Amino acid sequence: MKKTLVIFGGADFEEAAARIVALAAGFSVATATTADGKKCHAGNAYQATGFVLDSGVLEEITEVVIFECTPTVAGQLPIVLKADHHNPGDTGFGLGPDKFFEASSLGQLINFLNIEPTTEQLMVAAGDHCPAGAYAGLCPGIYPTEFAKFRIIQKLSFYQGDPRNAHKATPETLAQVIEKAKTKLLEAPEVDGVRDLRSAGYIDELPEAALSLGLAYMSQIPDTDRDRNPTGNIKVLLGGHTTPEAVTKFMEWGNSLPNKVGPSYGNPIRGFAGVVIAPEISE
Repeated sequence: MKKTLVIFGGADFEEAAARIVALAAGFSVATATTADGKKCHAGNAYQATGFVLDSGVLEEITEVVIFECTPTVAGQLPIVLKADHHNPGDTGFGLGPDKFFEASSLGQLINFLNIEPTTEQLMVAAGDHCPAGAYAGLCPGIYPTEFAKFRIIQKLSFYQGDPRNAHKATPETLAQVIEKAKTKLLEAPEVDGVRDLRSAGYIDELPEAALSLGLAYMSQIPDTDRDRNPTGNIKVLLGGHTTPEAVTKFMEWGNSLPNKVGPSYGNPIRGFAGVVIAPEISE
């Protein structure tokens, strides 16, 4: 009898939902680890070297599902599914909102099990793969009004107990913060279809506000490393409801900057980009 192990990368809403699915199916679960044995996060899951078992018996494992981390963590165990959509070659990479479920890692796991997704699982999948498309009504079966309510509930569960987010601990206060961000977005100058907020500093809930309004934005915030320590550099971001053309143009612009710290990054299909620059030159 086959015994399946699912090895997860960084923790997020989709990963949490996928863990529930895996455990309900009777699978063992594990978390990818770095070379020093620490559990991975989203930023280093593709540099993982091993895993730590969270449930199950390792000696009984006969096959592995890789969920958003590098396949090398499986070692000699056979891989039967690589659920991912972040990198070229992944099953879900480059798929648009019309195929959001099969594109999402959660959807790939559920389809592997040949079970029907719940409404909540569909919402999670849409929110992870293409939230802008979900807000715009481009994801089949996802209604923007219900999706907006779900996103509020989802965020509140994430913020619970975090003192940094105590100011938005209820649906009402979180909605107010998002509305303030919407106002700043609408007031910002527009250049080539993108709202320029680089001089506005950090704006709480800006990504959510932009996605819900169907607007693209550029922002500028202090850069930090994977452990959230300041690097002294500046991160310029393109986000919100972008187009592939806008992302490509931003990445080309970022790579042309004389003070860039490494190449620009992004995904034209998924609609985001960024570049880190040294603070001595701002343009």
